[in-house]
Amino acid sequence: MGVAGGPTIPQSGLQLTLDASNSKSYGGSGTTWSDVSGNGRDFTFTATPTYNSSNAASSFDTIRANGPDANTFGITSSTGHTIILVALQDALNAESAFKFPMGDGAGTDARGIFAHCSWSNGVVYYDTNGSTATSSGGGRVNTSGDGNFGTNEITHYAFTKSTDGATQTIYKDGVNVSQGTNRGSAATLSAHPVTFGGDEQYLDGWDAKMHYILVYNRELTATEVKQIYESMRGRLD
Repeated sequence: MGVAGGPTIPQSGLQLTLDASNSKSYGGSGTTWSDVSGNGRDFTFTATPTYNSSNAASSFDTIRANGPDANTFGITSSTGHTIILVALQDALNAESAFKFPMGDGAGTDARGIFAHCSWSNGVVYYDTNGSTATSSGGGRVNTSGDGNFGTNEITHYAFTKSTDGATQTIYKDGVNVSQGTNRGSAATLSAHPVTFGGDEQYLDGWDAKMHYILVYNRELTATEVKQIYESMRGRLD
């Protein structure tokens, strides 16, 4: 089963689908990016976005989009999660790509699920449970080398965390490029809005174009991540 006008994707645990190329998700004007997963979790841009209409490769120049509260996505400390983000980074900088808040929603310690995608050095940082530590029990994994986010190329990233919270994985274009074990427990998300293209700490400075976003309240398998990437390859080329 697939979303109308979009790729074939796994439906189990699907919580959000935002698709810049689907007219049901964005009609070409306005500030609402509509969820076409059937769950009604629409996002609202902080201002009218620059919309790049290009058939299956349509996108938004990044401006922060605010969604429902993080604790309404069915993601708990025992479910695991997957965030899939398809984007083209225009320039490297130190801003955030997305944030699912925990606690009071502000500051580094509120990074329930968070990514710099990428930092100004090209490294992608994936943080959970308010931790930026890479040591045992810490909540961060990050890319290196070919796993880093380059510029001017549409890239498919997937961020997964296991049901027990112990394993975090970053996939780039369907391939596992970084994985951490003993990552500690998963976060308990809070009643603060999920944001893509920035957050209340880093605001709206992520210099990228957003194409497609999926959120699951479970860890997708490597096979499922690869399936989604392969189904979208024609849009990414």
